[in-house]
Amino acid sequence: MTTDKKHDTEVRRDRTDFNDLIVESVGETITEVLGARVTSAFWYHYQAFLGITREEMPDRLDTVFSSLKGTFGVGGETLGRRIVQKLYAKAGVPLNFVPDRPLTDYVEELKQLLAKDLMNH
Repeated sequence: MTTDKKHDTEVRRDRTDFNDLIVESVGETITEVLGARVTSAFWYHYQAFLGITREEMPDRLDTVFSSLKGTFGVGGETLGRRIVQKLYAKAGVPLNFVPDRPLTDYVEELKQLLAKDLMNH
């Protein structure tokens, strides 16, 4: 296997691992805050009404976060922050929220930070 192919495989695996962390963080947060029954309804709603599968969710977080806010109002913003907090905790990275910063910015920043850290090791 050439180095380039090995690197491409590692990048795809790491992206999948990061995406899995996002999906886990969403599911666990919804379960912790709203319960297991709501979590099942949540996944169904996102797939049936928004056309977002679990696999697509990491690439459509802007829609996920705005949908949470639209559904739950201020509570949806709180859910979004809890999801981001859980994601950072799973990655072992400290998090400091800044007022009015979009939640997707935190996710993208973490993704870049982890990718950079991976490249340095």
